Amino acid sequence: MHHHVFTQPSVSEITQPTALTLRLPDSVSDLLVLSTMSNPLVEFVVSQVEHKQTTLILRVQPFLTFAFEHTPTNIKTPTQPRFVGQGIKLYPSMGVAPRVCIEQLRNGVTINIHADGDVHFSVSAEARFELVTLENDLRILSEPQALVMAKAILGRKFDYDEPSTMLAVHISELEQVRRELRDYLRGESGKIHPGVSTELLKLDHLLQNKHQWLLRTYHQSLERSNLGRSSNEQFFNNEQLQRKLDCFELLAPKDVSEMVNKLCDDDL
Repeated sequence: MHHHVFTQPSVSEITQPTALTLRLPDSVSDLLVLSTMSNPLVEFVVSQVEHKQTTLILRVQPFLTFAFEHTPTNIKTPTQPRFVGQGIKLYPSMGVAPRVCIEQLRNGVTINIHADGDVHFSVSAEARFELVTLENDLRILSEPQALVMAKAILGRKFDYDEPSTMLAVHISELEQVRRELRDYLRGESGKIHPGVSTELLKLDHLLQNKHQWLLRTYHQSLERSNLGRSSNEQFFNNEQLQRKLDCFELLAPKDVSEMVNKLCDDDL
């Protein structure tokens, strides 16, 4: 169901109590994470279990990094037991501000895993995230393509120092995504879930802000070649101009030079 938000599955073998730590890199935009808070961050499916060894199929959100490390077995937090063929997902907790979840992801969120015939998953009590079994997952959301594209372009970091031609391409792409969002809202009016409709309107507002910023940067790139200089600054070399003037005075007839000098005196 969430094939458009997860990476390709990977297989991990757990032979002793292990902690999986998810982190959000500094290079990832908060806008991208903000728009994905309704989706699971990681999904586990138990492939094999034999005593204290297990094989897991793992899928994570592509903007997250993860690492495994061995941990002691004295974990006191409640665990969610899973067996072969069963799975579990990690969601942001309901009723928690997204910025709090994003801040925790920056610092790292740890999932403890150990096997003893079953596979047990747990997160710390301080974590603003919760584990939800697949069969009890009521948050499943099949997102429309327009919503997926809007999130993708919001998560992209633009280089505002690019040439004006590339900025124009980015602006056109952003306008196209906004147009597709509005067309989807009009075409599916009254048919889509109110929560999805609200999220579409929020994304359209964020896209509008990004469009205005790109448009402003584009106009600035056309008005001045260097943002460190004013738009009406003259670019010339005084020494080079003086050399040209001396050459004209040497080559021009005497009466022409006298006429030019007289015109300059009249202007003063």
